[in-house]
Amino acid sequence: MALQFSPLPIDILEGKGNAKLRQVKVLVCTETCILSGYTYCMNHQRLLDALNQGFTANSLPIGKDFVPLTKVEVSFPNREREFMASICVRKAGILFVGQKNEGQPKISEVQDRPKIYPVRTKKTIEAEIHMPLYTLTGQMYAEVWQQILDVVDRADRFLPLTNVEICPTPDSVALTFDFVAVNRDKIIYVCESSEQTKAPLTVKEPAVTVAKSN
Repeated sequence: MALQFSPLPIDILEGKGNAKLRQVKVLVCTETCILSGYTYCMNHQRLLDALNQGFTANSLPIGKDFVPLTKVEVSFPNREREFMASICVRKAGILFVGQKNEGQPKISEVQDRPKIYPVRTKKTIEAEIHMPLYTLTGQMYAEVWQQILDVVDRADRFLPLTNVEICPTPDSVALTFDFVAVNRDKIIYVCESSEQTKAPLTVKEPAVTVAKSN
């Protein structure tokens, strides 16, 4: 995992003239540390799209290969902590990014963007994602004809997962998120969770009437 001090002054992201940006509280997990801080999206942009495509601040494209974070607390396995005003985290080193809603306007991370595509109904798949150090269980979203392989075998680096439970967790404290963006390149394997496989959909057979012969 590569950490790089941000070459961007904080005021580029937080200063005046950035009314089009909003702060998003996130927890970024890597194989060597956990970072808690704020990243940024355009006002009407999903966190998922900002992670996959980047965003623009003061006409400058930001976030192609690195995720900018401000007001960062870095936690290490030996329980040491560091506080940094601003850093950039290389996307290739990220396992997953969990979003913490702090009274922010909620933008759906799983529905298609309404300004570009019509909203389509999607089915949920109860999924279990195994990564280095962590196992994530939650819901993935697919077109009605898709299977779990179709959902993960795609070009986007980060995939959406909702209603997520993560284990193991530091200090044995339950770690849950409404939304997590999972780095597809860090997945070891993914499968449908045992809850879904234990409770298959029951389809009632139509009643058959047998006519009696005279």
